[in-house]
Amino acid sequence: MFMFEKLKLRGQLIKAFRTAEIYRVIKRGDHTSYQFPKIHRIDHQNTYTRYAFSLLNGIDPELLNKKRWALRQVLGSNIEINGSLKNFSITVHHKSLPKMLNYNYEVIHPHIEKMELPVCIGQDIYGIPVSWDFADLETLLISGEIGAGKSSLMRVILTTWVKYASPEDLRLVLVDLKRADLGLFHGIEHVDALCFEAKDMRKPFALLRAEMYRRGDLLLEHGVTHISRLPFKLPRIVVVIDEMSIVKRETDLVEMIQQFASQGRALGVHTIIAMQRPDADLLNSALKANLRVRISGRQADATNAKVAGVLGAEEIDAAARGRMKIKIDEVKEFQAYFLDEGACKEILSPYKTLVKDPEPELEVVSQSIFGLLEKEEQR
Repeated sequence: MFMFEKLKLRGQLIKAFRTAEIYRVIKRGDHTSYQFPKIHRIDHQNTYTRYAFSLLNGIDPELLNKKRWALRQVLGSNIEINGSLKNFSITVHHKSLPKMLNYNYEVIHPHIEKMELPVCIGQDIYGIPVSWDFADLETLLISGEIGAGKSSLMRVILTTWVKYASPEDLRLVLVDLKRADLGLFHGIEHVDALCFEAKDMRKPFALLRAEMYRRGDLLLEHGVTHISRLPFKLPRIVVVIDEMSIVKRETDLVEMIQQFASQGRALGVHTIIAMQRPDADLLNSALKANLRVRISGRQADATNAKVAGVLGAEEIDAAARGRMKIKIDEVKEFQAYFLDEGACKEILSPYKTLVKDPEPELEVVSQSIFGLLEKEEQR
């Protein structure tokens, strides 16, 4: 990078810091001076410009998020801020995300074929698939306003699993408290339970907890720390709770969900929690700490975005359907794949073994859950 261009970019960042009032004020008599964050490196590419810097002691790191709007006014609307406490980076993207990406399993399959339980949900600004192995990062929180694309996202994740994994390798416990989205998966052989009301969650949840105890005993018996190290294979079990806030007052259910999220990793039990508005009381520190991946559509304000654990989610364009942000190590914006109800139903049709069509009045699928234990009291 030419010296003049580097100085110009440096000046642009200092202007952004000044506009956002991210500096330390020093007064000597009638003279006032400003000390700005220390700029360590500027990486300028065709597709992005990344600034690495450190805050001076005494500057609140929360200012970077509180004043994102001011930074965007100077640097550009498409920015990502990453870091903590003192050392940060700001990436200014020069490209835009696509407006729509339709789900196509054949297209994403080459990117996931080496994963055990793949999640592939969209593309980032450079066209790179946003994906990870749910066998490694086993808990997920999905949140966002109505119309943010949560339902389509859930269909993408579950449909990919149905096509990718055999029923012997994957079992699903689905809770659809909105009675809106997961009925499409009724009759799928992978599904052990499909619940639409809180009262119907207790039996499958109790059986799942008993199965966790059984698996824990197996680990002790064989002297290993994870089900992947057992001399035989056990299926992964994924619990999906859509709109968890509805069971907020059902303390026994909330405690079991917390147990699944906190203790399930070594036992092959995985948890997805979805909610429209993140609830600070429900997402207490213990539960939130165990939600390793967080995805958010647009949030109403910065407070909701912070509770959801995805800073900047309030800045997502409300008109951009399927635009979301994901937090694993860093926050990244992406365009989610879109899968509507009709297309999802058509894809799932060959995998339905119990019934031909979803029955909205169904509460629990009538079959033995996990086929191992009938009552938790057997322990």
